[in-house]
Amino acid sequence: MNTKPPKPYPEFPLFAHNNKQWCKKIKGKQWFFGVWADPDAALRKYLNEIDEIQAGRDPRRTGVVRVSSDQLTIADLCNLYLERQQQRATDGEITQRHFSDGLKSCELVINHFGKFMRAAAMRSADFKDLKNSMPSTWGPVKIGNEIQRIRAVLKWGYETELLAVMPNFGPDFKKPSRTVTRRDKQQRQMKRGGKLDFAAAEVKKLIDSSESWLKACILLGVNGGMGNAEVGQLSTTFLDLESGWYDLPRQKTGIERKFRLWPETVEAIRQAMTTRPLPKNDSHDPYCFLTSHGMPVWWETTKDSGKTFVCDNISKRFTKLTASSGLKRDGRGFYSLRRTFETVAGEAKDQPAVDVVMGHADESMAALYRQGVSDERLIDVADFVHDWLFGK
Repeated sequence: MNTKPPKPYPEFPLFAHNNKQWCKKIKGKQWFFGVWADPDAALRKYLNEIDEIQAGRDPRRTGVVRVSSDQLTIADLCNLYLERQQQRATDGEITQRHFSDGLKSCELVINHFGKFMRAAAMRSADFKDLKNSMPSTWGPVKIGNEIQRIRAVLKWGYETELLAVMPNFGPDFKKPSRTVTRRDKQQRQMKRGGKLDFAAAEVKKLIDSSESWLKACILLGVNGGMGNAEVGQLSTTFLDLESGWYDLPRQKTGIERKFRLWPETVEAIRQAMTTRPLPKNDSHDPYCFLTSHGMPVWWETTKDSGKTFVCDNISKRFTKLTASSGLKRDGRGFYSLRRTFETVAGEAKDQPAVDVVMGHADESMAALYRQGVSDERLIDVADFVHDWLFGK
Protein backbone atom coordinates (compact mmCIF):
# COMPACT_ATOMS: atom_id res chain seq x y z
CA MET A 1 0.00 0.00 0.00
CA ASN A 2 1.43 3.38 -1.02
CA THR A 3 1.71 6.09 1.66
CA LYS A 4 1.33 9.66 0.51
CA PRO A 5 4.36 11.81 1.30
CA PRO A 6 3.90 14.92 3.42
CA LYS A 7 4.45 18.36 1.94
CA PRO A 8 8.15 19.32 1.87
CA TYR A 9 7.22 22.38 3.96
CA PRO A 10 3.92 23.86 5.17
CA GLU A 11 3.74 26.57 2.49
CA PHE A 12 4.21 24.08 -0.39
CA PRO A 13 1.28 24.86 -2.73
CA LEU A 14 0.70 21.34 -4.03
CA PHE A 15 -0.80 18.23 -2.42
CA ALA A 16 0.05 14.56 -2.97
CA HIS A 17 -2.52 12.88 -5.20
CA ASN A 18 -3.33 9.15 -5.16
CA ASN A 19 -1.77 8.73 -8.61
CA LYS A 20 1.69 9.51 -7.16
CA GLN A 21 1.83 13.06 -8.51
CA TRP A 22 1.79 16.51 -6.97
CA CYS A 23 -1.55 18.15 -7.69
CA LYS A 24 -3.34 21.49 -7.39
CA LYS A 25 -7.03 22.24 -7.86
CA ILE A 26 -7.29 25.39 -9.94
CA LYS A 27 -10.56 26.93 -11.14
CA GLY A 28 -12.44 23.77 -10.24
CA LYS A 29 -10.11 21.37 -12.07
CA GLN A 30 -7.23 19.21 -10.90
CA TRP A 31 -3.87 19.86 -12.53
CA PHE A 32 -0.80 17.63 -12.15
CA PHE A 33 2.76 18.89 -12.07
CA GLY A 34 5.12 16.00 -11.33
CA VAL A 35 5.83 12.82 -9.41
CA TRP A 36 6.10 12.57 -5.63
CA ALA A 37 9.81 11.75 -5.85
CA ASP A 38 10.70 15.20 -7.23
CA PRO A 39 8.70 17.95 -5.48
CA ASP A 40 11.18 20.64 -6.58
CA ALA A 41 10.57 19.89 -10.26
CA ALA A 42 6.82 19.83 -9.63
CA LEU A 43 7.02 23.24 -7.96
CA ARG A 44 8.99 24.72 -10.85
CA LYS A 45 6.42 23.40 -13.31
CA TYR A 46 3.61 24.81 -11.20
CA LEU A 47 5.22 28.27 -11.02
CA ASN A 48 5.85 28.25 -14.78
CA GLU A 49 2.27 27.36 -15.65
CA ILE A 50 0.05 28.85 -12.94
CA ASP A 51 -0.38 32.20 -14.71
CA GLU A 52 -1.48 30.52 -17.93
CA ILE A 53 -3.92 28.29 -16.08
CA GLN A 54 -5.36 31.23 -14.10
CA ALA A 55 -5.81 33.04 -17.41
CA GLY A 56 -7.86 30.14 -18.72
CA ARG A 57 -5.23 28.92 -21.16
CA ASP A 58 -3.75 25.44 -21.47
CA PRO A 59 0.01 25.70 -20.74
CA ARG A 60 0.86 22.92 -23.13
CA ARG A 61 4.52 22.48 -24.01
CA THR A 62 6.42 20.05 -26.23
CA GLY A 63 6.75 17.32 -23.62
CA VAL A 64 4.24 15.50 -21.47
CA VAL A 65 2.04 18.06 -19.68
CA ARG A 66 -0.27 17.26 -16.79
CA VAL A 67 -3.58 18.87 -17.62
CA SER A 68 -7.16 18.67 -16.41
CA SER A 69 -9.09 15.47 -17.05
CA ASP A 70 -11.26 17.25 -19.61
CA GLN A 71 -8.28 18.36 -21.68
CA LEU A 72 -6.02 15.33 -21.18
CA THR A 73 -5.01 13.97 -24.58
CA ILE A 74 -4.62 10.30 -25.35
CA ALA A 75 -0.90 10.94 -25.90
CA ASP A 76 -0.59 12.50 -22.42
CA LEU A 77 -2.45 9.58 -20.87
CA CYS A 78 -0.28 7.02 -22.66
CA ASN A 79 2.90 8.77 -21.55
CA LEU A 80 1.76 8.93 -17.93
CA TYR A 81 0.79 5.26 -18.07
CA LEU A 82 4.16 4.31 -19.55
CA GLU A 83 5.99 6.28 -16.85
CA ARG A 84 4.24 4.17 -14.25
CA GLN A 85 4.85 0.92 -16.16
CA GLN A 86 8.54 1.72 -16.54
CA GLN A 87 8.78 2.17 -12.78
CA ARG A 88 7.05 -1.20 -12.30
CA ALA A 89 9.56 -2.78 -14.69
CA THR A 90 12.43 -1.19 -12.74
CA ASP A 91 10.96 -2.54 -9.49
CA GLY A 92 10.64 -6.02 -10.98
CA GLU A 93 6.83 -6.10 -10.87
CA ILE A 94 6.63 -6.66 -14.65
CA THR A 95 9.17 -7.71 -17.27
CA GLN A 96 10.81 -5.28 -19.66
CA ARG A 97 9.16 -7.15 -22.52
CA HIS A 98 5.76 -6.55 -20.91
CA PHE A 99 6.60 -2.84 -20.84
CA SER A 100 7.76 -2.98 -24.47
CA ASP A 101 4.46 -4.56 -25.54
CA GLY A 102 2.55 -1.80 -23.74
CA LEU A 103 4.71 0.84 -25.44
CA LYS A 104 3.90 -0.57 -28.88
CA SER A 105 0.18 -0.62 -28.08
CA CYS A 106 0.32 3.01 -26.95
CA GLU A 107 2.09 3.94 -30.19
CA LEU A 108 -0.67 2.19 -32.12
CA VAL A 109 -3.32 4.30 -30.38
CA ILE A 110 -1.46 7.60 -30.80
CA ASN A 111 -0.67 6.93 -34.47
CA HIS A 112 -4.32 6.19 -35.15
CA PHE A 113 -5.96 9.07 -33.25
CA GLY A 114 -3.15 11.64 -33.34
CA LYS A 115 -1.48 13.38 -30.40
CA PHE A 116 -4.27 15.85 -29.69
CA MET A 117 -7.27 13.54 -29.41
CA ARG A 118 -8.83 14.18 -25.98
CA ALA A 119 -9.06 10.94 -24.01
CA ALA A 120 -12.35 11.97 -22.38
CA ALA A 121 -13.90 12.57 -25.81
CA MET A 122 -13.34 9.02 -27.10
CA ARG A 123 -16.54 7.12 -27.83
CA SER A 124 -17.46 3.55 -28.72
CA ALA A 125 -17.37 4.39 -32.44
CA ASP A 126 -13.74 5.55 -32.06
CA PHE A 127 -12.72 2.26 -30.47
CA LYS A 128 -14.56 0.29 -33.15
CA ASP A 129 -12.70 2.27 -35.80
CA LEU A 130 -9.40 1.56 -34.03
CA LYS A 131 -10.10 -2.18 -34.03
CA ASN A 132 -11.05 -2.10 -37.73
CA SER A 133 -7.75 -0.36 -38.52
CA MET A 134 -5.69 -3.26 -37.17
CA PRO A 135 -3.87 -5.22 -39.93
CA SER A 136 -5.85 -8.00 -41.57
CA THR A 137 -2.85 -10.30 -41.10
CA TRP A 138 -3.34 -10.24 -37.33
CA GLY A 139 -5.09 -13.25 -35.88
CA PRO A 140 -7.73 -13.07 -33.12
CA VAL A 141 -5.18 -13.81 -30.40
CA LYS A 142 -2.94 -10.87 -31.34
CA ILE A 143 -5.95 -8.57 -31.79
CA GLY A 144 -7.27 -9.65 -28.40
CA ASN A 145 -3.94 -8.94 -26.72
CA GLU A 146 -3.75 -5.46 -28.28
CA ILE A 147 -7.30 -4.65 -27.19
CA GLN A 148 -6.61 -5.81 -23.64
CA ARG A 149 -3.50 -3.64 -23.38
CA ILE A 150 -5.28 -0.57 -24.76
CA ARG A 151 -8.22 -1.05 -22.42
CA ALA A 152 -5.74 -1.33 -19.54
CA VAL A 153 -4.34 2.13 -20.35
CA LEU A 154 -7.79 3.75 -20.22
CA LYS A 155 -8.77 1.79 -17.11
CA TRP A 156 -5.58 2.95 -15.39
CA GLY A 157 -6.44 6.54 -16.30
CA TYR A 158 -9.84 6.16 -14.66
CA GLU A 159 -8.53 4.39 -11.55
CA THR A 160 -5.89 7.08 -10.99
CA GLU A 161 -8.56 9.78 -11.45
CA LEU A 162 -6.89 11.23 -14.51
CA LEU A 163 -10.18 10.52 -16.27
CA ALA A 164 -13.43 11.52 -14.60
CA VAL A 165 -15.41 8.61 -16.09
CA MET A 166 -14.60 5.20 -17.49
CA PRO A 167 -14.63 5.31 -21.32
CA ASN A 168 -17.42 3.49 -23.14
CA PHE A 169 -15.61 0.89 -25.24
CA GLY A 170 -18.83 -0.28 -26.84
CA PRO A 171 -19.79 -3.85 -27.79
CA ASP A 172 -17.07 -4.36 -30.41
CA PHE A 173 -13.84 -3.34 -28.70
CA LYS A 174 -13.21 -6.55 -26.78
CA LYS A 175 -11.30 -9.77 -27.19
CA PRO A 176 -12.60 -12.04 -29.96
CA SER A 177 -14.77 -14.85 -28.64
CA ARG A 178 -13.40 -18.31 -28.00
CA THR A 179 -15.46 -19.57 -30.94
CA VAL A 180 -13.71 -17.13 -33.29
CA THR A 181 -10.33 -18.08 -31.83
CA ARG A 182 -11.01 -21.81 -32.21
CA ARG A 183 -12.13 -21.40 -35.82
CA ASP A 184 -9.05 -19.37 -36.65
CA LYS A 185 -6.86 -22.03 -35.01
CA GLN A 186 -8.51 -24.76 -37.09
CA GLN A 187 -8.13 -22.78 -40.31
CA ARG A 188 -4.46 -22.06 -39.62
CA GLN A 189 -3.87 -25.73 -38.78
CA MET A 190 -5.43 -26.84 -42.08
CA LYS A 191 -3.43 -24.23 -43.99
CA ARG A 192 -0.06 -25.31 -42.59
CA GLY A 193 -0.88 -29.00 -42.93
CA GLY A 194 -1.01 -30.20 -39.33
CA LYS A 195 -0.72 -29.42 -35.64
CA LEU A 196 2.17 -27.62 -33.96
CA ASP A 197 3.57 -30.53 -31.96
CA PHE A 198 6.08 -33.17 -33.07
CA ALA A 199 5.76 -36.93 -33.31
CA ALA A 200 8.26 -39.10 -31.43
CA ALA A 201 10.02 -40.14 -34.64
CA GLU A 202 10.35 -36.47 -35.66
CA VAL A 203 11.89 -35.48 -32.32
CA LYS A 204 14.35 -38.38 -32.51
CA LYS A 205 15.33 -37.31 -36.00
CA LEU A 206 15.96 -33.76 -34.81
CA ILE A 207 18.07 -35.00 -31.89
CA ASP A 208 20.12 -37.33 -34.09
CA SER A 209 20.67 -34.57 -36.68
CA SER A 210 21.84 -31.94 -34.19
CA GLU A 211 24.96 -31.47 -32.13
CA SER A 212 26.58 -29.30 -29.47
CA TRP A 213 24.30 -26.84 -27.65
CA LEU A 214 21.37 -27.21 -30.08
CA LYS A 215 21.06 -30.91 -29.24
CA ALA A 216 20.99 -30.08 -25.53
CA CYS A 217 18.36 -27.38 -26.14
CA ILE A 218 16.11 -29.79 -28.04
CA LEU A 219 16.34 -32.36 -25.26
CA LEU A 220 15.54 -29.73 -22.64
CA GLY A 221 12.56 -28.62 -24.70
CA VAL A 222 11.00 -32.08 -24.86
CA ASN A 223 12.29 -33.28 -21.46
CA GLY A 224 10.94 -30.33 -19.44
CA GLY A 225 8.98 -28.11 -21.79
CA MET A 226 11.58 -25.34 -21.68
CA GLY A 227 11.14 -22.38 -24.02
CA ASN A 228 13.70 -20.37 -25.95
CA ALA A 229 14.49 -17.79 -23.26
CA GLU A 230 14.67 -20.38 -20.48
CA VAL A 231 17.09 -22.60 -22.39
CA GLY A 232 19.13 -19.64 -23.61
CA GLN A 233 19.65 -18.34 -20.08
CA LEU A 234 20.13 -21.73 -18.43
CA SER A 235 22.88 -21.75 -15.82
CA THR A 236 24.30 -24.38 -13.51
CA THR A 237 23.14 -22.34 -10.50
CA PHE A 238 19.74 -24.02 -10.59
CA LEU A 239 20.76 -27.10 -12.53
CA ASP A 240 22.17 -30.08 -10.64
CA LEU A 241 23.71 -32.41 -13.20
CA GLU A 242 24.85 -34.83 -10.49
CA SER A 243 21.37 -35.51 -9.07
CA GLY A 244 19.64 -34.76 -12.37
CA TRP A 245 17.22 -32.00 -11.32
CA TYR A 246 16.26 -28.59 -12.60
CA ASP A 247 14.67 -26.35 -9.96
CA LEU A 248 13.89 -22.70 -10.69
CA PRO A 249 10.63 -20.68 -10.87
CA ARG A 250 9.72 -19.48 -14.37
CA GLN A 251 11.22 -16.06 -14.99
CA LYS A 252 8.11 -15.04 -16.90
CA THR A 253 5.66 -15.70 -14.05
CA GLY A 254 7.63 -16.61 -10.92
CA ILE A 255 5.63 -19.85 -10.64
CA GLU A 256 7.28 -23.01 -9.23
CA ARG A 257 9.18 -24.99 -11.85
CA LYS A 258 10.94 -28.32 -11.32
CA PHE A 259 11.60 -31.43 -13.39
CA ARG A 260 13.85 -34.50 -13.60
CA LEU A 261 16.54 -34.52 -16.27
CA TRP A 262 16.94 -37.56 -18.48
CA PRO A 263 20.41 -39.16 -18.69
CA GLU A 264 20.49 -38.18 -22.39
CA THR A 265 19.77 -34.56 -21.45
CA VAL A 266 22.48 -34.48 -18.79
CA GLU A 267 25.02 -35.94 -21.21
CA ALA A 268 24.12 -33.43 -23.94
CA ILE A 269 24.47 -30.51 -21.51
CA ARG A 270 27.86 -31.79 -20.35
CA GLN A 271 29.06 -32.15 -23.95
CA ALA A 272 27.91 -28.63 -24.84
CA MET A 273 29.61 -27.13 -21.79
CA THR A 274 32.83 -29.01 -22.53
CA THR A 275 33.08 -27.44 -26.00
CA ARG A 276 31.72 -24.05 -24.92
CA PRO A 277 33.88 -21.08 -26.03
CA LEU A 278 35.05 -18.39 -23.67
CA PRO A 279 32.28 -15.85 -22.89
CA LYS A 280 32.54 -12.45 -24.55
CA ASN A 281 31.40 -10.78 -21.32
CA ASP A 282 31.96 -11.92 -17.75
CA SER A 283 28.21 -11.67 -17.11
CA HIS A 284 27.68 -14.52 -19.60
CA ASP A 285 30.02 -16.93 -17.81
CA PRO A 286 27.26 -18.72 -15.81
CA TYR A 287 25.32 -19.64 -18.98
CA CYS A 288 25.54 -23.25 -20.10
CA PHE A 289 25.32 -22.51 -23.82
CA LEU A 290 27.24 -19.92 -25.83
CA THR A 291 27.60 -19.34 -29.56
CA SER A 292 30.96 -19.54 -31.33
CA HIS A 293 31.25 -15.77 -30.72
CA GLY A 294 30.98 -16.23 -26.95
CA MET A 295 27.48 -14.76 -26.75
CA PRO A 296 24.40 -16.40 -25.19
CA VAL A 297 22.37 -18.47 -27.65
CA TRP A 298 19.38 -16.30 -26.67
CA TRP A 299 19.64 -12.77 -25.34
CA GLU A 300 17.48 -9.71 -24.93
CA THR A 301 18.31 -6.02 -24.66
CA THR A 302 16.32 -2.83 -24.22
CA LYS A 303 16.83 0.03 -26.65
CA ASP A 304 16.76 3.71 -25.67
CA SER A 305 13.18 3.87 -26.96
CA GLY A 306 12.14 1.36 -24.30
CA LYS A 307 11.44 -1.40 -26.82
CA THR A 308 13.08 -4.78 -26.38
CA PHE A 309 15.26 -6.48 -28.98
CA VAL A 310 15.68 -10.25 -28.94
CA CYS A 311 18.50 -12.18 -30.58
CA ASP A 312 17.28 -15.75 -30.82
CA ASN A 313 19.95 -18.03 -32.24
CA ILE A 314 18.00 -21.05 -31.01
CA SER A 315 15.09 -20.37 -33.36
CA LYS A 316 17.43 -19.62 -36.26
CA ARG A 317 19.38 -22.86 -35.86
CA PHE A 318 16.25 -24.91 -35.17
CA THR A 319 14.49 -23.57 -38.29
CA LYS A 320 17.47 -24.55 -40.42
CA LEU A 321 17.50 -28.00 -38.80
CA THR A 322 13.79 -28.66 -39.45
CA ALA A 323 14.23 -27.55 -43.07
CA SER A 324 17.24 -29.82 -43.67
CA SER A 325 15.43 -32.71 -41.95
CA GLY A 326 12.28 -32.29 -44.03
CA LEU A 327 10.21 -31.39 -40.95
CA LYS A 328 9.60 -27.70 -41.57
CA ARG A 329 6.01 -26.51 -41.15
CA ASP A 330 4.68 -22.97 -40.80
CA GLY A 331 4.27 -22.03 -37.14
CA ARG A 332 6.14 -25.07 -35.83
CA GLY A 333 9.36 -23.85 -34.28
CA PHE A 334 11.45 -24.56 -31.20
CA TYR A 335 8.61 -23.59 -28.86
CA SER A 336 6.62 -26.49 -30.32
CA LEU A 337 8.80 -28.82 -28.27
CA ARG A 338 7.12 -27.28 -25.22
CA ARG A 339 3.74 -27.97 -26.82
CA THR A 340 4.86 -31.52 -27.52
CA PHE A 341 5.84 -32.12 -23.90
CA GLU A 342 2.51 -30.79 -22.59
CA THR A 343 0.57 -32.94 -25.07
CA VAL A 344 2.44 -36.16 -24.32
CA ALA A 345 2.84 -35.62 -20.57
CA GLY A 346 -0.89 -35.04 -20.25
CA GLU A 347 -1.39 -38.70 -21.10
CA ALA A 348 0.39 -39.58 -17.86
CA LYS A 349 -2.85 -38.50 -16.13
CA ASP A 350 -1.15 -36.38 -13.46
CA GLN A 351 -1.86 -32.82 -14.55
CA PRO A 352 -0.71 -31.15 -11.28
CA ALA A 353 2.73 -32.74 -11.78
CA VAL A 354 2.78 -31.68 -15.44
CA ASP A 355 1.90 -28.11 -14.37
CA VAL A 356 4.91 -28.04 -12.04
CA VAL A 357 7.19 -29.15 -14.88
CA MET A 358 5.70 -26.56 -17.24
CA GLY A 359 5.60 -23.79 -14.63
CA HIS A 360 1.86 -23.30 -15.13
CA ALA A 361 -0.39 -21.73 -12.51
CA ASP A 362 -3.16 -23.94 -11.13
CA GLU A 363 -6.16 -21.74 -10.29
CA SER A 364 -8.38 -24.61 -9.14
CA MET A 365 -9.76 -24.96 -5.62
CA ALA A 366 -7.69 -28.15 -5.20
CA ALA A 367 -4.50 -26.12 -5.68
CA LEU A 368 -5.39 -24.01 -2.63
CA TYR A 369 -5.30 -27.12 -0.46
CA ARG A 370 -2.54 -29.07 -2.20
CA GLN A 371 0.73 -28.54 -0.30
CA GLY A 372 3.01 -29.70 -3.06
CA VAL A 373 3.80 -32.35 -5.66
CA SER A 374 6.27 -35.05 -4.69
CA ASP A 375 9.48 -35.70 -6.60
CA GLU A 376 8.25 -39.23 -7.32
CA ARG A 377 5.34 -37.84 -9.34
CA LEU A 378 7.68 -35.58 -11.29
CA ILE A 379 9.94 -38.57 -12.00
CA ASP A 380 6.92 -40.56 -13.24
CA VAL A 381 6.03 -37.78 -15.69
CA ALA A 382 9.63 -37.57 -16.93
CA ASP A 383 9.77 -41.35 -17.38
CA PHE A 384 6.44 -41.39 -19.23
CA VAL A 385 7.63 -38.86 -21.83
CA HIS A 386 11.02 -40.60 -22.02
CA ASP A 387 9.34 -43.93 -22.83
CA TRP A 388 7.20 -42.20 -25.48
CA LEU A 389 10.32 -40.85 -27.16
CA PHE A 390 12.90 -43.60 -26.73
CA GLY A 391 10.78 -46.63 -25.92
CA LYS A 392 10.74 -48.65 -22.72
